[in-house]
Amino acid sequence: MSDQNNRLTEYALGILDKKTAATLKAEIESSAQSKSALQDIENALILLAKAEQPLTPSEHLRTRIINAVRQETQFSGFIDRLCVFFDLDRKTLENHLTSLNHVSEKTWQIDAFPGTHLYHFDGGPHIAANADCGLVYVEPGQMIAAHRHLGDEWSFVLQGQMKEINGAIYYPGDCIHRPAGSVHALQSVGAKPLVFAAVLIEGLEFVAE
Repeated sequence: MSDQNNRLTEYALGILDKKTAATLKAEIESSAQSKSALQDIENALILLAKAEQPLTPSEHLRTRIINAVRQETQFSGFIDRLCVFFDLDRKTLENHLTSLNHVSEKTWQIDAFPGTHLYHFDGGPHIAANADCGLVYVEPGQMIAAHRHLGDEWSFVLQGQMKEINGAIYYPGDCIHRPAGSVHALQSVGAKPLVFAAVLIEGLEFVAE
């Protein structure tokens, strides 16, 4: 089990100190992924507490608990929305998300921009033919410099925090639309790398700040 899920289990059991619990509560409230994982853990603990005999969880519950802690499905809470976002079936999308297990030159475009790595794939039939679809991974503290969108762009935050030059901060689960002609820059400001899904029409061009 990952360190994060160990912390969520300790939170559910109420054994964390007040300061740590308060910090973790704020993280949970800002992350749909953490909320889903915590709910799975709480459900499992309730069933265990009620059982007079050692409990074998149902296959459905067992699958949900395993999915909550497996790295390749860490974004399972967003799967349905991402299927619509990219117009892809669940299996295809999950295969793409496994690329986040190991960000390397084998499948990613490393340092496409300083500290920023790109993973490209084709969207479904309802996505525009001139759209660039994929995942963007920005190391903590790194920026994507000011650029102009030549067409519309949609971004869906999966992990970390995205800060815009206007001061707005976006969190996991936020979806942002930027119209053609808009100019912006962004920075990864969370403790974890910023990861977001993107559909970009017609590309972009960098501009002098």
